[in-house]
Amino acid sequence: MKTLRFVAATTLAAGLVLALSGNGSAAREAADTPAPAVEDYAYPNADQVLAEHGLKVFRGDGRIVLDSSRTYAEGQCPTGQIQVEKALAEAPYGVYYCFRTWGTRGFLTLEVPATFGVRGGSTALQATAELPSGEDRTYTVPPNAYVAIEPGEGPELPKAILVELRLTP
Repeated sequence: MKTLRFVAATTLAAGLVLALSGNGSAAREAADTPAPAVEDYAYPNADQVLAEHGLKVFRGDGRIVLDSSRTYAEGQCPTGQIQVEKALAEAPYGVYYCFRTWGTRGFLTLEVPATFGVRGGSTALQATAELPSGEDRTYTVPPNAYVAIEPGEGPELPKAILVELRLTP
């Protein structure tokens, strides 16, 4: 009699599981299927970039990526890379941030205070900066050409903050 009750209970439990999950295969498929990926475009290792290069990066699609940072003494970024120039209060006057690109479309949001210039890479781009007045201004930067970003006047450091780089085909 105990065996019969066990078999009946087991059969009832299996039926209940199948009823709750549909035909049973849906539950197996759901367990085997990874959760959908949701891209938030957060820049990977942003804390490490800030610690190593003093650069705040926030979001991007992976097509504009920091390659290196250099002092003026170390020289400019390689031709074909985007070069962002930041003034420093102490010598050797500033730093170059060098960015590699992939493809003809891409974006990166960042924060580079005291930006005074951007040199385009191998693709045209738009550089958006927050100016001292509080307004945002977008600059068109041709491939491998230099564009000044509100350098300011006199001995004060430039006050523009670069906030976005966007490749434009």
